[in-house]
Amino acid sequence: MRKNFIQIGLIILTLAVLAGASIFFYQKMQERPGSETAAPEQATAAPTSAEKQPAAEASPPAPATPAAQAPQPTAETAAPAQVEPAAPAAEPAAGPAAEEELAGGYETLDAPQPTQDPDKIEVIEFFWYGCPHCYDFEPILESWVKKLPANVDFIRQPAAFSDLWAKHAKAFYVAQALGVLDDKVHADFFDTLQNKRQKLETEEELAAFFTAHGVKEADFHEAYNSFLVDTKVRQAAAMPARYGVTGVPVLIVNGKYKVDGRSAGSHEKMIEVTNQLIKKEAAAKK
Repeated sequence: MRKNFIQIGLIILTLAVLAGASIFFYQKMQERPGSETAAPEQATAAPTSAEKQPAAEASPPAPATPAAQAPQPTAETAAPAQVEPAAPAAEPAAGPAAEEELAGGYETLDAPQPTQDPDKIEVIEFFWYGCPHCYDFEPILESWVKKLPANVDFIRQPAAFSDLWAKHAKAFYVAQALGVLDDKVHADFFDTLQNKRQKLETEEELAAFFTAHGVKEADFHEAYNSFLVDTKVRQAAAMPARYGVTGVPVLIVNGKYKVDGRSAGSHEKMIEVTNQLIKKEAAAKK
């Protein structure tokens, strides 16, 4: 009997131990799942807060309206930038433009050229006998040359842009070498080419023209084939580039200013411009 009580006691004790152990493990099991779940909740909460923060950040960028507004400052900055260049550009242009308006129109040479006499004001005319514009300009120019003051040197400069121009330039230098340039030869050479339509290109054609103006034929041939005349013709081919001359007629004032019909507007205006530039240079020398 006693033995049975002991067995029953052991069974109850075993059951109690097992029950206690079950309760212990049950509690442990309840605690562990709770912590792991909390972490995901925090993780979920963290994402939630993270989502809110980006949302807050998104709203500043979303004020990608600020980004949309960024072009506006740029446009405003660009507008001043466009206005500022325009203003400076207009101011520099205004100075020369004012001078051109006063003088009637001219261009300032990029590289001023030396003059033959620094004490005087030099005016060079670039021309070609075969040019109808030069022919039309000649009476106006000739009348003006006769009235020039003593402080102005006037120089006729034939341009030689081609072989034909060079042949006519050679005729000019032959007349100059023979001392007959102003004895109607200059005006008649224009007239013979422009109105009579004679070529005047070969040595024989030119000899006939000069002998008709009182020059001995031997003297003509000597001048025509001289080293001096050949040298001047070669110089005539190089001269236009020095002054930026690409067409005729053109007047160069004191190696600094170029006046032509395009810039001045007319042959008469060319003379007006040149007169004002002469006064300007004369004042600078005082």
